Amino acid sequence: MGCRTAIVGTLLLLAALLPCCSGETPRPFLLLLTVDTLRADRLASYGAEITPAPHLDSLLEASEVFRFAYSPAPYTLPSVAALLTGRYPEELGVRGNVSRVGSDFATVAGVLRLHGWRTAATVSNYVLRSGGGFERGFEVYDASFPQLEANREMPERIAADTTDAALAVVDPLLASTDPIFLWVHYQDPHGPYLPPPGRRERYLEAERTRADGERALPVRHQRGLGAIPLYQYVEGQREPAFYRAGYDGEVSYLDDQIQRLLQGLGTRGLLTQATIVFTADHGEALGEGDYWFAHGEYLSDPQVRVPLAIRVPGRGGAVRSDPASLVDVFPTLLGLAGIAVPPGYPGRDLLAEGAEAATPEIYLATLGGSTVPRFGLVSGGYKYLVNEEPEGPREELDRLEGLAPQGADPELSAMRERLEHFRSGLSLSAREQTRAISAAERERLRQLGYLSD
Repeated sequence: MGCRTAIVGTLLLLAALLPCCSGETPRPFLLLLTVDTLRADRLASYGAEITPAPHLDSLLEASEVFRFAYSPAPYTLPSVAALLTGRYPEELGVRGNVSRVGSDFATVAGVLRLHGWRTAATVSNYVLRSGGGFERGFEVYDASFPQLEANREMPERIAADTTDAALAVVDPLLASTDPIFLWVHYQDPHGPYLPPPGRRERYLEAERTRADGERALPVRHQRGLGAIPLYQYVEGQREPAFYRAGYDGEVSYLDDQIQRLLQGLGTRGLLTQATIVFTADHGEALGEGDYWFAHGEYLSDPQVRVPLAIRVPGRGGAVRSDPASLVDVFPTLLGLAGIAVPPGYPGRDLLAEGAEAATPEIYLATLGGSTVPRFGLVSGGYKYLVNEEPEGPREELDRLEGLAPQGADPELSAMRERLEHFRSGLSLSAREQTRAISAAERERLRQLGYLSD
């Protein structure tokens, strides 16, 4: 898309977001927009060096943006479970991508439905298919996957088809005047990175200027540890720049499709009073720590730091430095709908009065996604990690980049105690419930790296 076209499209979108002047009272509309595998650092609000998402950047400029937002786990099903229920995965008994959310846990769609909202969802990642508990509360739960990934028989739905499906599921809800909640989950830019023709090439030269951009990587297994995973390996390419540019190209393609979604919702009269919550389920390693084009193994920022932005009509754009978690989305969405959240939830309403002054503790865990157990806590401007290696625990402590120091760095022992205290306070009574999966489905998940060989 040329620069002039992008500017015109953005102006049209912003016009659609302005309050209606006809005197009509627009219906409340909540849009939860989630993206698979999107790193925060590909967006301008998070300091992107390469900016492949100008439409999303425009949306974030009109939103409250959370600089330090974290997914509780570095892969999809546990993270989305936390997002939709407001509970940490371990509270739900969710430990991997074959788990399911039990019916004794409320979902945001279920609560909204009880309060008179119309609810619909379109998802595009196979692990979110019906049967995992995420469909509860949705009148329409569109989980069809017309494509197969390259290199493996893993069903998915590409972004263009996701946009079409999302607009299709919302259309039947327009007949009533009830408020509407729509959740749309895009699979792109999840690997293998195969953007439409010409998109990779936009970023290839810039990616090749990186110090390691043109080195030759080995190719083996599925997990990305020290090598290109087999499911990512395409066109016989082994240089990091080729894959990073492919990732950037997929983000660019996604960005255009999100713009098309918003324009389609605007023509349906749904954006004049729309609240949009935008985030990702997790990020993606692009070579940091010799971990290539994968996620799930570590709790590093490339894998668990996610974009989180909330666009509320009349509030204007702002940048927030109080840390946030995906478990905060549940109480925030209900707060936006005017619904009280019972006590006992670990998250908080991010838009409640005084929320900016909060000093939350945010919990991280790899659960069943890593070769060794890894846990973390974001607290007091620091991120503490413990890796339970066979030879003994290995600890890390980092200051959140860009935050002013608050006194001396805490001792590792103090952070260890905080993490242990937090974990002991979680309600861990739920047993893991797993969905029945066929041998073919098990093989697909093994190829993803979500099940061991």
